[in-house]
Amino acid sequence: MKISTRWRTRVIVGVLVAAGVAFSAAPTGAAEPTDRERINKVGKRLLAVIEPPAGMEWPPTFDIMQTNEINAFAGVQKVGKKLMPKVYVTSGFMAKVVEGDEDRLAFVMGHELGHIVLGHCTEQVDGPDFVKQVFGRQHEIDADMYGMETALKAGFSLKGGLSGIRRIMELGVPYNSFEGLNATHPSWKERISFMDKEQSKLWRAMGAFDNGTYFLLFEQHAAAERCFREVVKEFPACTEGWANLGYAQLMQYCDALDPDDLRGFDIGQLVVGGFYRRPATLETQLRGVNEELWWEAVGSLREALRLDPNSAVARGDLGVAYLLRPSGRNTGQARKFLDEAADKARADATLHPLTRASILLNAGVADMSTADIDAAVKRYDEAEAIGKKFSTGRSKIAGTPTLAASLRYNRAILLSASPKIEDRKSAVESFERYLVATVPASAWWPLAHERYLKLCKDLGQDPKKKADLISTGRTTLRLVTTLPLSGDVSVALNEPLTDARKLLGPGREVPIVKNTKLVRVKYPERGIDLIGTENVLAICLSGPKAPELPVRATGIGTQTFKLKIGMTRDEVEKLLGDEEYDFREIDQPGHTYRFYADLGLALRLRAGKVEELAIVQIPRRRD
Repeated sequence: MKISTRWRTRVIVGVLVAAGVAFSAAPTGAAEPTDRERINKVGKRLLAVIEPPAGMEWPPTFDIMQTNEINAFAGVQKVGKKLMPKVYVTSGFMAKVVEGDEDRLAFVMGHELGHIVLGHCTEQVDGPDFVKQVFGRQHEIDADMYGMETALKAGFSLKGGLSGIRRIMELGVPYNSFEGLNATHPSWKERISFMDKEQSKLWRAMGAFDNGTYFLLFEQHAAAERCFREVVKEFPACTEGWANLGYAQLMQYCDALDPDDLRGFDIGQLVVGGFYRRPATLETQLRGVNEELWWEAVGSLREALRLDPNSAVARGDLGVAYLLRPSGRNTGQARKFLDEAADKARADATLHPLTRASILLNAGVADMSTADIDAAVKRYDEAEAIGKKFSTGRSKIAGTPTLAASLRYNRAILLSASPKIEDRKSAVESFERYLVATVPASAWWPLAHERYLKLCKDLGQDPKKKADLISTGRTTLRLVTTLPLSGDVSVALNEPLTDARKLLGPGREVPIVKNTKLVRVKYPERGIDLIGTENVLAICLSGPKAPELPVRATGIGTQTFKLKIGMTRDEVEKLLGDEEYDFREIDQPGHTYRFYADLGLALRLRAGKVEELAIVQIPRRRD
């Protein structure tokens, strides 16, 4: 007996496994009577408007499984030559999501019936995991539309059905639409935008906001800027959208700074990562200084403040911007904004404590830049007290240098300026610890090393050799989501395929699987292929005309590494270091790639050289 199931299930002979909990094919225990009656009642109304599919026994059976898991799924059991469809809803789903609302139940049951009627339960999809995942995502959207249309035909409420999805999101959204690229299910916000026509723009904007914050966490600032531009275009009164847009622009400005630029600003080490994780108002490769981008960032942040004068995040990021002003730091403006941000951060109970700590630390850097040592020490002490509560040994704030490292660097600067010999000797030790703990890819590393050498010379002390101070730890690289082309032009994963084709040209379209939307669009004159359906799912580079692919370490002003076609295996391994990889296929069976899941990169080697590079999200293997 073989059971094919949908909705986060995997096939096991005779057993259904859903969300990690195993159930026998027969229900165990007595279902709560009112729930069973409700399922039967809703099921009869839905079946009355559904044309029975050919080749299956009809009607299907409906059942409740006794588990707290929030789940529902459909299956087709083969008994002899008969195909027996079944729909299961867990008691946890009934209790936590349905909550007695028949409109909510009608949508989820209609969705599962859609998987049966549309043939998803019996359809076998061949090919690599990447291809199967694309099918899974499309199946979910198709079943959503079928379920909602069927529920409406049966006389159920659209508003009530959508409220069920909102309830699922309240219980915890598992991922955003970008993360959904390597999952079989699209994000709920992506799915609801297809169904809620009246508020589709709102849901798309909120989905873009989610994607943007994800990109900020992984320091994909250009991709984040795209997302937040979309948010503020549709909803110009979204404070968090403007603040995050400004932050994304400011971080791109910072990405272009090198150690010489930072040396000119003559400030302590900043902690970045101050951005909004959620849009509350919606719920109710140039190096060097880029002055134009700085002004864009400041303009976006000021618009955020105009909309919400109490925004600690926008004020804090404006203070950082003025410490890094292209024409030279403006300590007066920086202190003003950071002082105000610190006061508002202390009073804002909704602010994440680590964001509060970063604002306080940056305020201390501003204090230190005006030689207000007592104020700086007080800020650092306050930031450190918050940071200790979140210490894990590898604590990071939004992928930026650790709070602890920044505190050590800044305290070492203060100690090195002390008239006391003991303090300056302590500063030497602090700089040594900082240098060993920080990877040289950080733009702050050479500045710390210069301060260290000067301090040792002033004290008549022999410094340690540079080789002994270089960290043996792994350089943390950023997730790759975007292929920069020329100037500000780029192509990114998850952007509409039509937008990418407007940029690159129509290209030559080659179907990957017949009778589906999954295609590979070839641009041999550029050395670029795009794989996608409605959105870009993979960006592939091959041939002598392919552009280089930059990979950057985390942090402000860090080094950029270049991956390119024709590199040797040794060169790749030297650049990527100890990054873990697996061997996977993308769209062509037999074409195996090294897939670096943490970077979102796939490399195909031939004769010891890189033959193809791909920016792609592939479902991770399950243990």
